[in-house]
Amino acid sequence: MVDLRSAMVLFLALVISLTIHEFAHAWMANKLGDPTPRQAGRLTLNPIVLFKEHPFGALIIPLMAALQGWLIGWAATPVNPSRVRRSISLRKAEFLISFAGPVSNVLLGLLSGVVYAVLLRTGSPFLDPMIQLARAMVYANVILAVLNMIPIPPLDGFTVLRTLIPRSPAIGFLMQYGTIILIIFFIYGQHLFDPFLRLAGSFLGLLEP
Repeated sequence: MVDLRSAMVLFLALVISLTIHEFAHAWMANKLGDPTPRQAGRLTLNPIVLFKEHPFGALIIPLMAALQGWLIGWAATPVNPSRVRRSISLRKAEFLISFAGPVSNVLLGLLSGVVYAVLLRTGSPFLDPMIQLARAMVYANVILAVLNMIPIPPLDGFTVLRTLIPRSPAIGFLMQYGTIILIIFFIYGQHLFDPFLRLAGSFLGLLEP
């Protein structure tokens, strides 16, 4: 159990990161010509929309996890790659829309690191909450990027894999047993994040004066 202030920092970091992740999916789909996310009101950076559409994964679980010192949450964006412009193949559209989410987390994590470094160098104690938030956002975005690139449905990594090797027997196997595999992963596979979190820690260490 962490203190309330730290929990709120973790919660806010995850909500911001998750909102931008889902916005990236919506933005890419809309840019490619799919109006589905815009018509559903999901082409927005307003986290309240996520709370309303996914109260469990985007609000309740992140809040409960933050109180325990964890960073976890999820949501989904309605897209229909078959509605993109005809000049873009369905496979390319699926790849770009799915890949946009994790890429946004990588970029946001790097940007958060830059903000962290700048705020540290101000030396102002009044900016401590912002420094904690920037640090937490580095970790939140690492977790979201790594998690979503795991090739298990319904994660983005599975769609990316399916577009790259659509005829592989592994695709059918993952589609059939994906839910079971994902549950097993969450129970036993959490150590997968350890090297990436250590890398994030080293990154932050390099940014400190």
